[in-house]
Amino acid sequence: MREENETPGDGADYQGHLRGFDDAAPAFVLKRPQLGALLLEQNAVSPVELAQARSRQEQSGARLGEELIGHGDARAFDVYRALAEQRGIRFVNLLLSPPDRQLLVAEDITFYLQHQCLPWKTDGMTPTYVAVDLEKAAAALEEKTAAPFLLLQTAPLDILRTIRATFGGELTQQAQLALLVDQPDASARQLLSKEAKTICLVGICMLLACTLLFPSWVLLTLNIATITAFISLASLRLLSANIGRQLISREATNVDRISDRDLPLYTIMVPLLQEADVLPILMDAIQKLDYPLAKLDIKLVLEETDQGTIDAAHDLKLPGNVELILVPPSHPLTKPKACNYALAFARGEFLVVYDAEDIPGPAQLREAVQAFRSGGLGLACVQAPLAYYNWDENWLTRHFAIEYASLFDLLLPVLARFGLPFPLGGTSTHFRTYILKKVGAWDPYNVTEDADLGFRLCEHGFKTGVISTATLEEANCVLPNWIRQRSRWLKGWMQTYIVRMRKPLQTYAALGPAGFVVLQIVTGGFLLSALAHPLFYILLLWMLVNGFAPLDGTGPLVLGLLNFGVLFVGFGAAMIAGLVGAQARRLTGLGWHVYTMPFYWLLISTGAYKALYQLFASPHYWEKTVHGVSAQMPAYAARARRGLSDRQ
Repeated sequence: MREENETPGDGADYQGHLRGFDDAAPAFVLKRPQLGALLLEQNAVSPVELAQARSRQEQSGARLGEELIGHGDARAFDVYRALAEQRGIRFVNLLLSPPDRQLLVAEDITFYLQHQCLPWKTDGMTPTYVAVDLEKAAAALEEKTAAPFLLLQTAPLDILRTIRATFGGELTQQAQLALLVDQPDASARQLLSKEAKTICLVGICMLLACTLLFPSWVLLTLNIATITAFISLASLRLLSANIGRQLISREATNVDRISDRDLPLYTIMVPLLQEADVLPILMDAIQKLDYPLAKLDIKLVLEETDQGTIDAAHDLKLPGNVELILVPPSHPLTKPKACNYALAFARGEFLVVYDAEDIPGPAQLREAVQAFRSGGLGLACVQAPLAYYNWDENWLTRHFAIEYASLFDLLLPVLARFGLPFPLGGTSTHFRTYILKKVGAWDPYNVTEDADLGFRLCEHGFKTGVISTATLEEANCVLPNWIRQRSRWLKGWMQTYIVRMRKPLQTYAALGPAGFVVLQIVTGGFLLSALAHPLFYILLLWMLVNGFAPLDGTGPLVLGLLNFGVLFVGFGAAMIAGLVGAQARRLTGLGWHVYTMPFYWLLISTGAYKALYQLFASPHYWEKTVHGVSAQMPAYAARARRGLSDRQ
């Protein structure tokens, strides 16, 4: 049975394989002690835990130490210290014996992180490096330099803390400004240039002048624009209701199931801010994933100042493959900036973002890997559907569930099926890590970062898709909290639309005709509809009562009936899509709730007007959604804590 990093020979023999050291290694080697035996001798693991890890290792193909660390059976520090003893080389605790700061250079941050390898000391001629995986680090160093070097063992946490302490400023600046510097047209930091603001101001003045001179014609033009938006959205909803259910099954597929040995390392990124109460829910769900824990690279991304959540994470006594990425204080204080900071530390071939209260289905990661491998290298991202575990808590959560069912179970699968771009969902988004980095990752100044990223991936020539294994999360059940959440989402959609339309011809060329139309309908049309919806009632009443002079006698009646018909078609399409989506999601008892949808739309409009105000007053302000407010949350959190405790 293969032990982790078990190789023949003693420490001198290992160094003899490094360039510049004893290339003529002896023909005989000494048998080294097994890693498991060393850990038993040091009381770092029990015999039962070691036997279980070896059994899991046979199925997963992971290293023994990774199995022990991933299941929390042994500390990473103990495993790597024993690994150094097995090889007869020194283990370096970087917290007690830090590297020479003069040897660390910012230009090599990517190398340090990618290979988990750092320069440590030098005698003036020969540098000594420390690394986590010595074989991989040695190969990378031999490609990087022709000079001789020494290589010693350290632990992953030592590398992480050293890089963060040394290069925190550089990593923060990269998280803030990388997209702005590399792709200024894609950044929402400054939504409009001075020239664009001047053009907008002139346009507004002309619109006001025309309104004063020709009020009826201006109102007619605006009315036609909103009618077009309503009809376009209604058509898209009806299309999704008609064919959406046929495009994606409700259960994760097990066809061509990938063996555990062939599964890659997968990064799970969890951005957190004041989430101490709900953190156990996700951590318990991660432990239940149908994926080898030894092949998970879990990053809890916390603000350095959020001591409550940091303490809660420590209290959970998480396994060694869970790393706390502490983000230094900086502006903007947004989720995408925190994710950008943590992305530098991600080691997985694939990466998924979860929120703290999420409960992803056990098969989700495995299904995502299957989708990426069958979709080809051009598939950059797959979106898992989102649903709510407290969908039946009150009137607000029921409508929220209807909305999500029609979006994630119908509309997005239709757009993905035809290769069209769509706004991503903010959580349960799975990426090819190298593509995510290639396109500039998230925009730290966009408060609905995944909506922007969904279109940007398409602009770079990549595809987005969907999978069927859902993630359960908490539906916002308190109205003020719901308004804050919705206004932030809609403000981000406004930012996304403005960024795309600053240079419409460039966006048209990048997205293509069909993609450009989808942008106008799904983003622009929805925003216009949300803003215009309450005005429809007022305008309809005004036209019926006061008439419409340019259209003579029949004009008021015709236009009034047209607006009434548009409202009827718009609500009808939304109701049909909502009912079909709820049925596909197996949400029962929601039939009569669709008839109260106009009131829910008025709430969306309230959020839209708040978003419009904030777009000018505080465009980059991240309005925090408070999680854990559901009456059902304490029961979920209690079960999660028991599950985590039972596995410790």
